[in-house]
Amino acid sequence: MATLEVGEVTVQTGAWVSHSFSMPFAEVPVVVLAPSAQVDEPAAIRIKDVTKTGFQAVVAKPTGSSVAGASMTVSFVAVVPGVRQLPGSGLWLEAGRVSTAKLAASTKCRPSGGLSTSWQKVDFQNQFAEQPAFLTTIQTVNNEVGLPSANSEPWFTVGVNSVNPADAWVSLEMAETSQHGGSAVNQDEEVGWLAIQQGVHTFQASGQAVQCAAVKSSRSVRGWDNGPATVSFGADMGGSPLVVASQSKRFGGDGGWVRVMGTSSTSVEVVIDEDQNCDNERRHTNEEVSILAFSSGCILQ
Repeated sequence: MATLEVGEVTVQTGAWVSHSFSMPFAEVPVVVLAPSAQVDEPAAIRIKDVTKTGFQAVVAKPTGSSVAGASMTVSFVAVVPGVRQLPGSGLWLEAGRVSTAKLAASTKCRPSGGLSTSWQKVDFQNQFAEQPAFLTTIQTVNNEVGLPSANSEPWFTVGVNSVNPADAWVSLEMAETSQHGGSAVNQDEEVGWLAIQQGVHTFQASGQAVQCAAVKSSRSVRGWDNGPATVSFGADMGGSPLVVASQSKRFGGDGGWVRVMGTSSTSVEVVIDEDQNCDNERRHTNEEVSILAFSSGCILQ
């Protein structure tokens, strides 16, 4: 039975795509992934029906974007919940889930009756020596009414207010779309998260040496219209690393989410994307981003 898998999945608009893990997990894993730059309009990925054997995913677009045909091939990391260390006295990592209906949203274009925003605390079992890299993805679609054939409504990514050695704070990020379903959010969504010690480590998996790099960037990542920022892995990973990324702080008042623009053997280019529900601009102030990269796909048992 698997405890960790790193791989790729190709996702499209308009239909849920089923993806099977290479090996069943001992229990239902947490799945984290990040949208790529393969779609020009604002877009993210939603997943559902995560089981021991796989999950379903779709390219989601917020109100203000076309839902016409688009696809992305993106990296994913699936990990059994709990605390563990990568083989060979490697990096410590912890995976878990938290259920929440707490919202984050821009002050722009809110529902006429207003919107209550707040944050959900995530406590780590492992006591990290410094801020870990922190990756997040919503695992459910309990409030969703638009997907897969229409715009995602209510629009959710994961907002992260802060990441600390012992905890993090998250919410359902609506950005500038909260007038479209924000006042109707009445069910918890399950946020999957992965916290991993910053650093670089090589371990044996799937019959080969696999290098892993976990990084929490400085406040240097800006918006789609501003152009990508380069975040170094701290090592040469070789080839084309598989990378996931998430925001680690919410400085920008409009809200947003990370997209992976491209990778090299030593770094990744990322931006913060925004919806175009209220305006056409996708500029964004500098944010902190967490990166988790693997030199190749792999399975740990």
